[in-house]
Amino acid sequence: MDALVTGIIEKVKNYLNENIKNAELDIYDVQFRRERTGWVLRIFIDGANVGLNECVAVSKKVSKWLDEVDIIPYEKYNLEVSTPGANREIRSLEEFKKYIGRYCKVRLKEGDESGRKNYKGIIKDVIESKIRIFVEEENKEFEIEYSHIKKANLDIKF
Repeated sequence: MDALVTGIIEKVKNYLNENIKNAELDIYDVQFRRERTGWVLRIFIDGANVGLNECVAVSKKVSKWLDEVDIIPYEKYNLEVSTPGANREIRSLEEFKKYIGRYCKVRLKEGDESGRKNYKGIIKDVIESKIRIFVEEENKEFEIEYSHIKKANLDIKF
């Protein structure tokens, strides 16, 4: 990622953290990249009751700020504000703690001692650098070292 893009993302994150983030609304991610349709600034917001109204409000506020500060040197770009969705990536131990009680899927970098690479279950606890996941189909709890995780996402159980 080049310095211009990184600088834009950092400025937007700083603005969001100072002016948008509060007890009910968190900033999940900010992306700025070139796509087939042109440049896109994507902001993902999160919170207990975040929906369309919050996305629209953040979009209006950020759009006004961007017009004032003019930090994006491209004549045309799109601003998108949304939530990370129900299948959002779990990116840290802190996020695992936040989602205790939620259903998730975890893929390991390498198979564990039994050769298993995938787990689907409920996050039961986070102790130091280990995540405890209860897999209902097996009626068993597994402890996974965070550093062994390749990718983890919240998931919806049907």
